Amino acid sequence: MRRIDVLIILLLLAVLSCRHNPSPADPVYLDALSKWKTERLEALKAPDSWLALAGLFWLQEGENTFGSDSSNQVVFPSKAPAKMGAFYLEGDSVRMVSEPGMGIRQAGKEGEVVRTVLTLTGKDGPAVLQWNSLDWVLLERGGKYGIRLWDRENPLIRSLDSIPAFPVDPEWKVEATLIPVKKGRTVTMQNVLGMTIEQASAGMLRFEKRGKTYELEALEDLDGFFLIFADETSGSQTYGGGRYLYVPGVNARGKTWIDFNKSENPPCAFTKYATCLLPPAQNRLEVAVTAGELAYDGGH
Repeated sequence: MRRIDVLIILLLLAVLSCRHNPSPADPVYLDALSKWKTERLEALKAPDSWLALAGLFWLQEGENTFGSDSSNQVVFPSKAPAKMGAFYLEGDSVRMVSEPGMGIRQAGKEGEVVRTVLTLTGKDGPAVLQWNSLDWVLLERGGKYGIRLWDRENPLIRSLDSIPAFPVDPEWKVEATLIPVKKGRTVTMQNVLGMTIEQASAGMLRFEKRGKTYELEALEDLDGFFLIFADETSGSQTYGGGRYLYVPGVNARGKTWIDFNKSENPPCAFTKYATCLLPPAQNRLEVAVTAGELAYDGGH
């Protein structure tokens, strides 16, 4: 074989090796990613986190008694009193009437709550009712009203000490271009409960990987974009319901960076009491995204 042919082959092998193997990362980037992972774990272990969820109860029109006794329509954990009171759903209004002496309080306020109208919004969000380590709020999904319950002493909080992830691969931090969409465009999405929910589209984020072009529909987020995507690892190496990813806003040139190393499991990977959105059809990538969080073995 001629020397020139050998050199060409070696050059091709070197190019292929660079294309498929993780490249060395900037220590500053690695430190920032490590900090992000620490903050992510701390957030999951907070008293009001997804891991602290202890129940999700959909209300029926009229009276819905609550407490730990199994005869209640809303059955709280065994640590709660047997009969605590009732929630009353009347159209789009929900009120709570508790048994006297229960000691139920509203977070941030003094005195026992015996009668109150539960609200979805307020200065600091929904009104939080409390009894010992239990917290609950009213929520609405697709026109249905329910009670979401947390337990600040939930054993799941202590059981999580790490989240498995692929090795960091800087090549999965890719530059993306925002492709604007028609103003007012919405994305029809499904959640894990089978509900159809419309979300405002922020546009398409277009990026290239290994010579191919991909697009992801982005949802609006406070400081940038929110992606819900699936890929060829979904259901095997990663959570079957896809992964979530927050992306910073674009610069003056309409560019941003999608760092797939920050792809995270949705709340439903950790608890059965969440109402996660699923990836829309256009966000199912025909590529294995070998970056970010892996499926959580101890999850739902």
